[in-house]
Amino acid sequence: MKILLLKKSAIIVCMSKERFITFIFGTAIEALFFSISMFGKDWLFAVVFGLFLLRRLMLSYKLDKFMRENKIL
Repeated sequence: MKILLLKKSAIIVCMSKERFITFIFGTAIEALFFSISMFGKDWLFAVVFGLFLLRRLMLSYKLDKFMRENKIL
């Protein structure tokens, strides 16, 4: 796992293939539990899993932005 510094001193972690697969799998599980909580009207767990999901989506956005700016893919 490599750590890169951006212009605004934000730290972005470039993932290996195995870490990326577990990241995607974890995001899918969190989205599943979030939707189950929403449909079951269990608002406390929906908020908790929503925050977890939001954190992962923000990290995905930062990684995508970094890769586009540096033309990695």
